Amino acid sequence: MTVYKPLEASTTLRFYRAIHTRTELPPESAYYLQSLQKGYNGEKNWATYLNELPENIPILYDLQFEVNQSSIQIDALCILQNKLVLFEVKNFKGNFTIDGDKWYSPSHKEMKNPLNQIKRAEPLFHQFLKKHQLNIPFDYYLIFVHPTFILYGASHQEQLILPGQIPEFLDGLKQQTFSPPRMHTNIIDTLLTNHKNGIHLLHKPQYHFDQMVKGLFCGVCGGKMNRTHKMIFSCSGCHHPTSVNNIVLCNIQDYMTLFPERKVTTASIFEWVGGEVSANAIKKILYNNFERTGKGKSTHYIKTDK
Repeated sequence: MTVYKPLEASTTLRFYRAIHTRTELPPESAYYLQSLQKGYNGEKNWATYLNELPENIPILYDLQFEVNQSSIQIDALCILQNKLVLFEVKNFKGNFTIDGDKWYSPSHKEMKNPLNQIKRAEPLFHQFLKKHQLNIPFDYYLIFVHPTFILYGASHQEQLILPGQIPEFLDGLKQQTFSPPRMHTNIIDTLLTNHKNGIHLLHKPQYHFDQMVKGLFCGVCGGKMNRTHKMIFSCSGCHHPTSVNNIVLCNIQDYMTLFPERKVTTASIFEWVGGEVSANAIKKILYNNFERTGKGKSTHYIKTDK
């Protein structure tokens, strides 16, 4: 497979994680963060499976579109010879039950039918393809990736793939052919151009810059970063090593996500990272990765496409 849009933590997940690492989240926001992280872990699991596909199959992860004032989110999308294959990934674990159209959790509470998410998204994606004059069919699958997930009472449904069915399902995908006609290049360009990288706030917590813990925090798990070498930091939680440049950029992104109204300056980022990297190093990183605007004390940095 060839990845044209890699899997990354969503802006929404990064938003809540950035707050959680620096201050206390209220219970409802903490639960939402846990749910987002669980979903992201499931998507990473599915991405590992898709790595087995032939190299010439294009894959895009975590796509979001606006269609007629409605939003659609696609966890993963593969482009085959004559069709698209879309995936909605669930990381549920434990014993679930279906009774007709009703789904019940392991605690026997009625829950939202996840198949309805696909049923809602399908006509929206049809409209998206039609709007952009992409005449290609698609299949949409609901994938359950957690190995302990069990679904009782389920009848055969082609759109639903359970953990034990994943190997056979992947074998079928591996048999698909792909040759890159011009239309497929157009599909990829259209998907990337129309992707919306927005934040979906189910519960917006209150937070203030002055009340947040300053320092460098891991972009993988949110743990505190400690310098282990002149040019390397390591996470105290997951032990993920990161270069000074990358960890500072990661924390600058958190700063910009949480405080879009504040200017990005050498002084503000120096304060944000708790002085753990020198002002000169921060200035160099900003200069190399952002567009400088203003002069003297009004100098600040903005995002650039370069």
